[in-house]
Amino acid sequence: MQDKPLFISEWDQEGNGLAAHTRQDGKVIWVAVPLSIPGEEVEVSSIFKKGKGSVRHRADICAIKKPSPCRVIPRCPHVGTCGGCVWQHLSYDLQVETKQKWIESLFAPLVESPAAISPLIPCENIYEYRNKMEFSFSQDKAGKQFLGLFGLRGKVILLNECHLVKPWVGALLHAVRAWWALSFLQAYNWRNNEGTLQNLTVREAATSGDRMVILTVSGNPAFAPKKEQLEAFCAAVKSVATPENKELTIVLSIRQIAPKHPTQVYDMILFGKDHIREKLKVQLTVERELDFHIGPRSFFQPNTFQAQKVYSKALSLASLGENDTVFDLYCGIGVFGMFAALEAKKAVGIEISPDAAYDAKINSQRLGLGNFTVYAGDVGAMLHDFPESRPDVVIVDPPRAGLQKAVEQISLLKPKRLVYVSCNPRTQAEDAYKLKELGWHIRSLQPIDQFPHTPHVENIALFEADYGKA
Repeated sequence: MQDKPLFISEWDQEGNGLAAHTRQDGKVIWVAVPLSIPGEEVEVSSIFKKGKGSVRHRADICAIKKPSPCRVIPRCPHVGTCGGCVWQHLSYDLQVETKQKWIESLFAPLVESPAAISPLIPCENIYEYRNKMEFSFSQDKAGKQFLGLFGLRGKVILLNECHLVKPWVGALLHAVRAWWALSFLQAYNWRNNEGTLQNLTVREAATSGDRMVILTVSGNPAFAPKKEQLEAFCAAVKSVATPENKELTIVLSIRQIAPKHPTQVYDMILFGKDHIREKLKVQLTVERELDFHIGPRSFFQPNTFQAQKVYSKALSLASLGENDTVFDLYCGIGVFGMFAALEAKKAVGIEISPDAAYDAKINSQRLGLGNFTVYAGDVGAMLHDFPESRPDVVIVDPPRAGLQKAVEQISLLKPKRLVYVSCNPRTQAEDAYKLKELGWHIRSLQPIDQFPHTPHVENIALFEADYGKA
């Protein structure tokens, strides 16, 4: 234990409290303290490096000498070991306030007026909001089995419950662990490509109640599960996960790796259909509803009801006209593009994942959206010589790394409006500076909380360029 309590002054990027600590040699170092809150004074264990080569240090709380008035009792017993809900000890009001301040600090230099940054839209249901969760299988050297989430120390913890998903998922974890104990299967070891079990993924459609359970295993044929083992797995899943009057799908996903070759994934339906059904309601000029079929590897926003707010706000900022052509870049299964196609003349999607692009194509055909076209490929590369005409509106929803080199290609499209949806406002702000150099200006920002109890926040930015007014 340190001789002097640490004063927590701010947050780090991972949602830990940060404190400045003066070492005996006089050097000041920053220490990340999980489960602390700015303004608190805490006694901590010995300070250690967070990781090999890391310049930042970490310490665990031993005692809270001066607690924050915003500290609350976490609902989940795994808080403090699990790496998921790093903010469950914060009141939700403070979570919202903190995320708002982060957006304001990142974008204040980029907006002409503070009024351009709207108040964050909070989440109405701060528990049981996720429609997808991926759990990992792991074993220690003694053979002890772990099925759960990665903890704060980087190892899989044995998870008994999770309050981000519906209660049936906890029962599923118990049933699968019981099956695993009798199956003689080993957890997969990435280092030597040995073992079988990798991940257990659950999906539940918020609107239809359909459920999907995916068992991901190694593609090494020496460790392939046997038929009777898979039959026992299905029986275990059905015993706890069968929804009343709804659909259950069970999938075996085989992930095959080979040196110097891309990973190959093959899905096998063990029970049920090849998809679950989800509906989205989005406010356009009127409220519109589309139903989607979501496959085992389809990307779909993990918080269905907050995602509807994201889609509604982004498409509202896009100000679509009936003669507009809309580009939906990094389109996933094409939700933005398909809703845009309901009001615009034409919508075009680009998505690097062949599986997601296929899902977008199949869903749009099933919905009869003949004015939506999707291309599979890298956004930056495809825009170099793209066959489609110039768009009036571009909507982008890139991965956490942001637009990167595609910034210039998107700017060259010269749309009237660019709507940038991001799950990582830090890289979004970096891209905003690049866009500013290219003549773009932020007109409006709308943060939306999709993930309570985490530091993550969705942010929507509307950009216009000077030529956009012509």
